[in-house]
Amino acid sequence: MGVSHTKRHIVTTACCLLAISILFLGCASTIDLRASDHYYNASNFKGAYQSLEQKGPSLLKAQGPIILNYDLGMLARLNGDYVRSNALLSESERLIGEAYTQSISATIASFIVNDNTKPYGGSEYEDIYVNVFKALNYLALAQEESALVELRRSLEKQTQLKARHEQDLKRIATYARENNLSWDGSQTYATSFSTSALANHLAAIVAGHLGDESMAFYSQSQVAHAFASQPALYPFAQPAATMLGQAEGGRARLHLLCFTGRSPTKEERWEYIYLNRSDRVRIAYPVLVGQDSAVDSIQVRIRENGATATIERLESLSTVAIDTFAAQGALALQKSIMRSMARAMGIAVSDSLSSSKNDNLSLLGDLMGLFFKVSGEVAERADVRSTHYLPSEAWVGAIDLDPGTYTVEISFLNRWGQSLGTVTQANRVVAAGSLSLVEALLPR
Repeated sequence: MGVSHTKRHIVTTACCLLAISILFLGCASTIDLRASDHYYNASNFKGAYQSLEQKGPSLLKAQGPIILNYDLGMLARLNGDYVRSNALLSESERLIGEAYTQSISATIASFIVNDNTKPYGGSEYEDIYVNVFKALNYLALAQEESALVELRRSLEKQTQLKARHEQDLKRIATYARENNLSWDGSQTYATSFSTSALANHLAAIVAGHLGDESMAFYSQSQVAHAFASQPALYPFAQPAATMLGQAEGGRARLHLLCFTGRSPTKEERWEYIYLNRSDRVRIAYPVLVGQDSAVDSIQVRIRENGATATIERLESLSTVAIDTFAAQGALALQKSIMRSMARAMGIAVSDSLSSSKNDNLSLLGDLMGLFFKVSGEVAERADVRSTHYLPSEAWVGAIDLDPGTYTVEISFLNRWGQSLGTVTQANRVVAAGSLSLVEALLPR
């Protein structure tokens, strides 16, 4: 028995509406954070935190608890609420760990599903740096042993990156083989990043203060290794502050750590792959795009005695983020190709059904073909969710002072030597046998 023209029209319309609804689901992760960003860019971190907290329910719904906790944690520390910050960052870290564990145990079928349909699981650079900022929180709380624990965790995660990438590629190969999809594994990306100079520099400082000379020596040597083995990530000279010995003549060392700029933003890239002269499939994948910082140099002055120090660039968190995420982006690209090829196979089946003399099978084939073709255009969207308040660059310096209490003035300058902003920190105690660290941020 055949089907009426009206019924065919109704079902076809429903299929189109279903495909279009997928487009809106793909856009549901966007959220307006302009108010928080305005406060943050103006270094009004209290306003940024309060604004983001008000947006909390919307951010939680759109992008998930990992991003909400991470963002609030990063802003809380800038307001001096280090305990609250570590609670939030720890929750984000826990959820990132759980998401990765679940992805390992998940079936291959769920692994290949569009990432937008799953809760955000975090990126590797977010996982690596969360421990660095937790460590800085502990240092602000004078809990050096806890700080060293966090830095060790960050260093351990760095050693696991290659193994994680290899495991993901094996899962892609398994999926392709079991579903008769063409993939030779050639379109892969090997991350250059393996060692963070920032994490190792902080570990050397803290370990040395705690008397762990072995850890201090190893971490200091790893800073040099980071520069020597990763020239693309460290295309500048190793800072003198990372090679200094102990302060002499009864003086004490004041360590200086500055952050500038903002982390990269995640954007969607898409293109078409032609299966033959007439058939093509759309693929979409995410990429990280850096945001240029206006800061070209940083000067430090001690108000009480006029002593000065020049801060040198230690690490581009943005460059590390872009490099490590490139491997995840390549994986997302492969998954998009697999999904598109699977849809293409569905189109081939639908074409076969459409040519059937049975009207019901023909209608089914028409609807299948329409759905696969339309959904392939609108549903294949990249996952562009990410945290928002990581800095872009890390700078370090050191100055030896007589024990006492000082006011530290940190001036951020552009390429023409003009001031972009000054951070003043008063009542900084520098004493022999203590770990003295001044930290400042200019998000420009």
